[in-house]
Formats: sequence, structure tokens, C-alpha cells
Amino acid sequence: MDAKKSKWLSISSSFLQARIGAETCDKNQFIEELNLRREALTDAVDSSEKVTSESLEGVYQVVGANSENSEQGYFGMLSLSYDDNKIHATWMIEGQDVQTGFGLLTENMLSLHFVYHREDIEYKGLVTYEFLSDTMIYGNWIEEDTDEIGVELGRKLPIKKTDPLSFFGLY
Repeated sequence: MDAKKSKWLSISSSFLQARIGAETCDKNQFIEELNLRREALTDAVDSSEKVTSESLEGVYQVVGANSENSEQGYFGMLSLSYDDNKIHATWMIEGQDVQTGFGLLTENMLSLHFVYHREDIEYKGLVTYEFLSDTMIYGNWIEEDTDEIGVELGRKLPIKKTDPLSFFGLY
């Protein structure tokens, strides 16, 4: 396993382990996700093949934090679609915070401008994901009013999942 994938699994695992230790979650769900991530890395072929705007479309289960060193991260879904020469993104974080964005794909790097509202305040930022394989993404993000850099890791859900939000307990 190469260094990037190993780092992806390490960070992703630490966020999931922290959530497994939390009293308010379904531990089996997070243990299952941790095992699925390990399996995805084991089965992944090196990403020498270019990701296309069409092939990236789908729903990704994401974990992230406000920094790589954060003790406990956040969880959610990222939906990506391609239309009108742009990649459109919608995040649902912790089952309640909705963020939207758009961007472009260049050489297996996806850059997205995002925006969300909280308590009538608009927040904007930028996230750049690297495709480590056709099913795994690793990204860093920043918001315009802070110098803190966040990290987000995702695993593309299989097409057979008909209701990805319920898969991760979001409703």
C-alpha cells in the first residue's frame, strides 16, 4: 500500500475510532464503515487511470475534521454530479448541515467552491480532493474567514445502495 493510501486509512480510522468510542452512536455502523474502508484500500488498484467527470458521479460517505490533528471528526455524505460543464456537489454533514458547491476536475484533482448558511451567516470555502482510486478521495478544505485547514476523506458508495442517506443513519 502506498504512503497516500496508508495516510488516508490512518486518518480515516482515527476519526471512526473516536466515533466508535462515543456513547451516542451506533458502534456497529462505524465498525462496519471502518472495515469497508480497509477493504476498499486492499482491493484498490493504483489510480494511474484518469477519473472523468462522468465516472466521479455518485454518493460518497465522508469523514473529516477541522484539522488533521483533530481528536474527533464529523461524518456525512457528499453527492457529486456533472452537468453544464461543471461538477456540482452537495454535502449533508451530521444529518443536518447542507452545503452546496461547484467546481472542476483536472488530472484526478477535484476543486470545489462551497457555501453554506448557519444562523443567517453565509460561509464560503474551497476544497480540493485527490482521487487515490476511483472510489477513494482525500481532500483539504479552507473557509474564507479562517486560516485553519480541514481534512476530508471519502469512500464512494456502491451503486446498489438505493438510499445512501439511510445507509449511514441520516434518516
